This record gives sequence, C-alpha cells and structure tokens, in this order.
Amino acid sequence: MIPWARMPEDDSKGGSRPRKAHLRTKPLVDNNQFREALQAELRKHSRPVLMVVAGPEVGMRLRLDRSVEVGRDPSASLPLRDESVSWRHVRFEDRGAGEWAVVDLSSTNGTLLNGERVSDSRLKPGDRIVLGKTILEFQEQDAIQQGFNAELERMLSEDELSGLWVKRRFDAQLATTVAAVDIGTVDVVSCIVMDLDGVKGINDTHGHDMGAFVIGTSGQVIGRVIAAQGFATRFGGDEFAAALPGVAKDEAVRIADNIREAIRAHVFQRNGITVHPGISLGVASLPGDATDAEGLFRAADQAMYRAKRGGKNRVAI
Repeated sequence: MIPWARMPEDDSKGGSRPRKAHLRTKPLVDNNQFREALQAELRKHSRPVLMVVAGPEVGMRLRLDRSVEVGRDPSASLPLRDESVSWRHVRFEDRGAGEWAVVDLSSTNGTLLNGERVSDSRLKPGDRIVLGKTILEFQEQDAIQQGFNAELERMLSEDELSGLWVKRRFDAQLATTVAAVDIGTVDVVSCIVMDLDGVKGINDTHGHDMGAFVIGTSGQVIGRVIAAQGFATRFGGDEFAAALPGVAKDEAVRIADNIREAIRAHVFQRNGITVHPGISLGVASLPGDATDAEGLFRAADQAMYRAKRGGKNRVAI
C-alpha cells in the first residue's frame, strides 16, 4: 500500500490547497509467478488424511504419517463404534514415495473402494472407503486445508464456554475406554460427575453473565486439574464430568477432592464483583460399580446427588 500523500488542489480563490490521495494497492509484478510459488509451497506441506464422512464417528479425521489399522479394536489408530465393522478391519499402508494403499484384513463384511469390493488397492485423493456402515474419505490436505479442518474439528468437539469437550465427544471416548477395559488393555476407568453449588443464587443476584463466567471459569479450573490424567466435558449448564483411564477409585476420589479444593481457592471476580461457588462431586469406577459406559456415568451421577444431599461442596462415592 502507498502512504497518504498531500497533493495540490485548486481552490475557489485561484490558489491551491493540499488534498488526500486515494489509497491504492500495489499490483503484483507477476500474478502467475506468485500463484505458482504459493501453490508449490503449499504442496510441500500436504499430508494424507482419513476423514470419517458417515458413521458414528462422523467428522473425525486421522492424519496419516505411517501405516495404520482401523477397526473396532480400541487400540486401533482409528477406533470405530460401528458394530458392522470388524475388530481389525482394514490397514492403510504407506508404500513410500507418496503412495498409499488400502488392505482388507479378512474382514467379515469386506471393504468397498468407490463401490467396488477390494482386498488390496492403491489410493488416490477423493477415494471413498466403505467399512460396514462407516464411510471414510482419503484426502490430501495442504497447510490451509489442515488449518481449516483443525479449527472446524475444534469447533465441533470443544465447548465454547469452558474449553472442555462437548458431551458427544466425551461419550465416544468413554465408550472406547470401557471397551479397552473389557479386553484387558486398560485395567480400570473411573468417572467423576460434578455439579456447581450456588450458581442459581449468583444468577439471581448478579445476572446470568456472571453465572456464565463462573461456569466457564470452573470448567477451565477442572481442565487444569484433570490435565493429562483423563478427559472432561461440560453438559447440562453447570454440570461437568471427567473420565480417568487407568485410575482406580481411591485415586479418583483424591483427584475429585483436588477439583473441589481448586474451585474453593479460585478467585471468581468479574467487574469488581467476587463470588464464591462450591462444587459437589460423585465418583464411580469400572469394573466394580458398573459394567458399561452408561452404567458408569449413572453410578457417578448418583454419587454426586449423594454429595448434594449430604450438604454440598463435598465428594461422595
């Protein structure tokens, strides 16, 4: 862009006065050369990606940097909850020099590539692979596409207020973790269900903006305590849940109490107003308290209500 310039302009008295020049964009010397250089740079950073375009995991994507296997096995690179998919259904194989292939692993329902049943076939961008009721698309994405899809995935899977996972993503990962316990690759999984205390009073006294601030900030506090120990979600307004793979109940109770203490110690201050919410937490584990993901969540939820009835701002099992 060129700077503002003062240019002479005739006035009604025969003199001249300065005027502002219009802002102009400097043209590119060679549009084609610039465009080709940009496209070449983007191609350098292109990566193959598997995108789930239909099925229970729709919207999920897996960047391919090595050969991977896909199926219902929770330890697969892309675990699928589709019951019509085999335990280890298919392998996406890196054959070097940018060449990828899909290899069926003797699956029950077979593998379709663009509508044709295949056992071993080379892939090209845009190919669609059908595994049972799940459809995958093989894509090559440049840096711009990768950034766009990463942001889209974040928007679809992250709660805007708290930064935690949305319930849908939490439920899917909890089901995968429970399946891992069933086959013995994970020993135990614990669940914590949480409900903030005092939010209604905060809303009534200070307005819903303050209530939303408390809920969102509480989610951030919970996320920091959970960190790499598990994953968490916000659901139902001021309710939260966390799952802790490999964490036994006694340790989960300790983590729940750390969350309670972190909420108590945090200064919830906005626009010069300070409020003091509490939190009630319930803990359950699988195996022991439940046999499936739904039962585990329900057992932790019932424990949370025992904490409420017991006086609030406490942990119950």
